[in-house]
Amino acid sequence: MTTTNIDTAERIRRSEYARDSKAALARGESLEARSKRREGYANEWAAWLRQRMDASECDDPVQILPDALARAQQLAEDSAIAAIKEFKTAMKGALK
Repeated sequence: MTTTNIDTAERIRRSEYARDSKAALARGESLEARSKRREGYANEWAAWLRQRMDASECDDPVQILPDALARAQQLAEDSAIAAIKEFKTAMKGALK
């Protein structure tokens, strides 16, 4: 019996592929659509980061990192709150 050694990079790639595939399936979308959406998010973040760096006249994106993380947290919280409100509305309608 032979054992195939898989390097760390390949294990990470396979793990990410499995996670992304499961997440795409859970959303009812293809892996390609999920990848395209992610690319769009990356482009939006790159533009936002460039705008913040230009406004702050800095060359190091690490200086903007706390602001970027705070923005990500706010966006996540806003999405969660909107989803909860939508769920509550749907439940009220279903219980009438």
